[in-house]
Amino acid sequence: MNPAATSALNLPALLIGSMLAMAAITYLFRTWERVTALVATLFVAGWALWLWQTDLSAPIRTLPLVRQPVDLSAPLQRLGFTFRLEPGAVPILVASLLLVAAAFLLAACISQGHSFVPFTLVLMAGYTMLALLTTGPLAPPLLGPLFLVALSSVGIFILQAGRLVRPDGPLRSLLPPVFAFPLFLVAAWYVEQIPLNPQDDTAARMAAQLLGLALVILLAPAPLHGAQPAIARSAPPVVTALLTLLYQLALLHLLYRVLSTFQFVSQEAPLGLWLTWAGLATAVWGGIAAAGTDHPGRLWGYAALHDWGLLLLVLAVPGIRSWPLVLFLFGLRIVSMLTTAVGLSALEQHVGGLDASRLQGAGSRLPWNSAAFLLGGLGLAGFPLSAGFTGHWAALQILAENDWRPAALVLLASAGAIFGFVRMAWIIYGPLENRYLVRERPLQMALAAAVLLLSVGLAVMPQLMDAPIARALLAFSG
Repeated sequence: MNPAATSALNLPALLIGSMLAMAAITYLFRTWERVTALVATLFVAGWALWLWQTDLSAPIRTLPLVRQPVDLSAPLQRLGFTFRLEPGAVPILVASLLLVAAAFLLAACISQGHSFVPFTLVLMAGYTMLALLTTGPLAPPLLGPLFLVALSSVGIFILQAGRLVRPDGPLRSLLPPVFAFPLFLVAAWYVEQIPLNPQDDTAARMAAQLLGLALVILLAPAPLHGAQPAIARSAPPVVTALLTLLYQLALLHLLYRVLSTFQFVSQEAPLGLWLTWAGLATAVWGGIAAAGTDHPGRLWGYAALHDWGLLLLVLAVPGIRSWPLVLFLFGLRIVSMLTTAVGLSALEQHVGGLDASRLQGAGSRLPWNSAAFLLGGLGLAGFPLSAGFTGHWAALQILAENDWRPAALVLLASAGAIFGFVRMAWIIYGPLENRYLVRERPLQMALAAAVLLLSVGLAVMPQLMDAPIARALLAFSG
């Protein structure tokens, strides 16, 4: 046996344990919000960069700073579960860690609550366990909803953020995984029956129907969408963006793992048809509801719902183009969501709330952050010169190749979302009512300018996404 391998640190234990340890440390010093956020940013970003540069063909690597060997292939076995770093898990882990690092950096500039950093590190440890899960009492894809129930439960406390508001928005986020998990359990029983009678396809058909229905429920299309606009209305914007994106990234990976592990699901269940109708309903309702609300948080939530519906429609498209386009759309969704969160956080902090009456004329004192909020939101609707324009246009073209009618409905719905943001622009850049409203600080101005530059840059040069998408496809390929 290799002596280096016997003395090396176990990577899953080190990764999960270090996050929990950092969560405990930052919780003790949680009143020093800016310091803990910056330290956590360096910690999480360091892990992301190290994993991104790690070559899994060399199982023993040296961890920087501590100069200790780490065994990349070592499994962590606890309570019947086995966690191991597989090549397909690396892009998911890196993307999740970079999302958390970006949120911590924003929290260092704009407070998201004393408990945001430590609780988010605990949440990230849970998402790490989900990504590293290789064996368990059931097949790992069938255990995904159970992990999502636990992670959503932790997320409720982060979304509440100590605010004295109604908790129904965060609590609604529990419903999809809670409804889906029993269906996964029943499907697991049918999967076990398949080898007992290979000539009878009843068990495979029932398992496929149950798994397909459970996956659609997990994706939370309309009318199961209630959590997204409610959370965007009540929770801190950066927290909303982070937890939404982490959950949906894990959900997309879980969808791929289910379909690749149980290939009969696509054959025995009309999953493509279900995703088409679910995506169409979600995109259309998101656009209609965005046109009818005057609350900036709900407007953002419905625009994000419209964008999510388009992504579901692309998931229903058969062929090899589906997953690259899904990842492209999701990457642009990340940029648009974070851009909106930056602007909305600054607006909320300065005006003292997100009521439309308080935002009246705020654009004259906070022009950069107002522009970040509006351009990020318009990116979720696919407006030209926004980050989401290229992805939306490509998705509509692919949809129109099969049937022009869903593409036309989505285009009309996006017009509704754009109308909502145009109306919000009239409020924000209208006559100023609060003459005592202070101007945005230089740090917030620089942050807003940076995300605006990123959004416009991706609108002009979408090929910048090619390299990250090519690497991320490792998690969504055989």
